[in-house]
Amino acid sequence: MTELFARINAGSRLLSWTGWIHVALAVVFILCIAVDSTNVYGINAWVKPVKFSVSIAVYVWTMALLFAPLGDWWAKPWLGRGIAISMFAEITLIAMQSGRGVPSHFNSTTPFNAAVFGLMGLMILFNTLLAFGVFLGWVWRDVAVDPLIGAGVRTGLILFMMGSLVGVIMIVLQGHTIGALDGGPGLPFLNWSTMHGDLRVAHAVGLHALQAIPLAAWWISTRMRGSSRTARATALMAVSLVYLCGLLFTLRQAFMGKPLVRM
Repeated sequence: MTELFARINAGSRLLSWTGWIHVALAVVFILCIAVDSTNVYGINAWVKPVKFSVSIAVYVWTMALLFAPLGDWWAKPWLGRGIAISMFAEITLIAMQSGRGVPSHFNSTTPFNAAVFGLMGLMILFNTLLAFGVFLGWVWRDVAVDPLIGAGVRTGLILFMMGSLVGVIMIVLQGHTIGALDGGPGLPFLNWSTMHGDLRVAHAVGLHALQAIPLAAWWISTRMRGSSRTARATALMAVSLVYLCGLLFTLRQAFMGKPLVRM
């Protein structure tokens, strides 16, 4: 773990600190759950900030790891600043709306709430463009990593951007539930609908490809070291295709109005 966080810090000190700040915020939001019983859609209002702060910490630390092999690329500091700004804006707006006891996403009940959600949408679009910038860096730059890991990173970034597009679909539809209004029974903590289709499942699957596929590439690279390059590439391709099928399956399930898990 010490070596991991040393690499994160080497990749981007700014994103490293951004991650730690969001970990601290997660602790604060957990304490808020203990002292504030305000509910949004029948769930404590502070559960969403906890989920997002943890997710943001994982995301920015992942991006810092991806920055490290890019060396002294001129765009790297600007991409890091943009990612940090967009994530701080996102968590600030989510926490503000939780403190007000109103939904942060898909909330157009008042001009102010609509403006808040509109700004959140812009920040996520901005962040997706920044992720595309990181992808271009891994395509254009001569990155000094195992070619298999490089392929895993590029594939993970592509699937991440596909997951971001699912978020755009939710914005267009002004909700994440298919077949009913947002809210209602959901899985513990995740709150994915257990009665209807929920686009958040595919959204999450796509976003976390950014961690899953590069990790799979690293595992294949270390465990199949004695195998041919073709065998290792085939293994990574198989994992990537299975993951893509999982993303498409959860997206199809949502549009058919079917929950991932019915309870």
